[in-house]
Amino acid sequence: MNPYYNLPPEQRVTQRMVDQYNADARLWKELAPRRRARRRLLSRFLSRRMLKKLALLEFAKARPPQDCIGQWIAP
Repeated sequence: MNPYYNLPPEQRVTQRMVDQYNADARLWKELAPRRRARRRLLSRFLSRRMLKKLALLEFAKARPPQDCIGQWIAP
């Protein structure tokens, strides 16, 4: 099923990328309270770089896995 049937074929890939970006932004915003709490509690023990690594690791874990199927190429 193609959820972008109303778009011309050259815009479908772009719209899929925009949708993925918006979903990632929503997830990042949902995880914000945990990041703030972690910063508040662990700022004395961990560096900013380590806190950022922890935030990115949590984001990667919460993000749904990418499909390993490539883009459809019409013959």
